[in-house]
Amino acid sequence: MALGDLILDETGTVSGLRVLSTDASGTTMEVSLQTEGTIRGTAETTYWTYTQTIRSDGSIYGQGQGVMTTADGDVLHVIGHGSGQAAGPGEPVRFLTMLHVHTAAAKYSDLNSIGLAGEYEVAADGSATNKNWAWT
Repeated sequence: MALGDLILDETGTVSGLRVLSTDASGTTMEVSLQTEGTIRGTAETTYWTYTQTIRSDGSIYGQGQGVMTTADGDVLHVIGHGSGQAAGPGEPVRFLTMLHVHTAAAKYSDLNSIGLAGEYEVAADGSATNKNWAWT
């Protein structure tokens, strides 16, 4: 198994946060995010919703889904999960992620059977970057 080509490269902004629960095991929040960028060089926009649990040891686990629309009109559905570590004040949170795509678009159908390994960062101001490589 190896990482291949950069498939998805996007930037965006967190548009909403909602606390779902908080207890001794940690705090779970819902995050809404809109990103724009490219998938295999084609412009795309993605709307994401995910939950993240910040655990008492500072580790973070997140999982969620997104729907992507390309400039060519293709639609891709994405689910993902990732882990990270809480950052210090003003520092970005970095997640190591795995995304899985499902689409009927022939141009991207090969993505239905591979994983996309990535790095997702969210800065204190809510700006975000997301990069994902083919994992085959």
